[in-house]
Amino acid sequence: MSLPEEMYQCQTMNCGYIFDPDRGDRKGKIKKGTQFKDLPEDWRCPVCGATVKAFRPLAGPGSVHEENARPAAETGGKVIEKGTEAGMEKYICDVCGFVYDPVVGDEAAGIAPGTAYEDLPDDYECPVCGAGKEEFSAA
Repeated sequence: MSLPEEMYQCQTMNCGYIFDPDRGDRKGKIKKGTQFKDLPEDWRCPVCGATVKAFRPLAGPGSVHEENARPAAETGGKVIEKGTEAGMEKYICDVCGFVYDPVVGDEAAGIAPGTAYEDLPDDYECPVCGAGKEEFSAA
């Protein structure tokens, strides 16, 4: 798997697809090993169709985590993302890459912001591809 700095996540609402250079994009005919910066200008997110401008790196400069991180001085030396607490970690759909963020919830499914993944109903499905709750992994 690529380094987080090399992976980019779609920021459109209810998408969360992660472009991983080690995986490429079969649908978009992007070969494995292609870096995000080397994608063609007309490449689109294979899940929602967003342009490359809708993507941000998972780590490093310009990342969502950098923007949302609380200073380590506030958290006893640990970098903790704003709004996250014990039991409030993000989960990623293993099928399509959608990220369930408990801080945001899933309005379309009637899941209120602040709902931990563990508290989702057993029949919860990915809003992008319809995969079951068992198809998610801790992000």
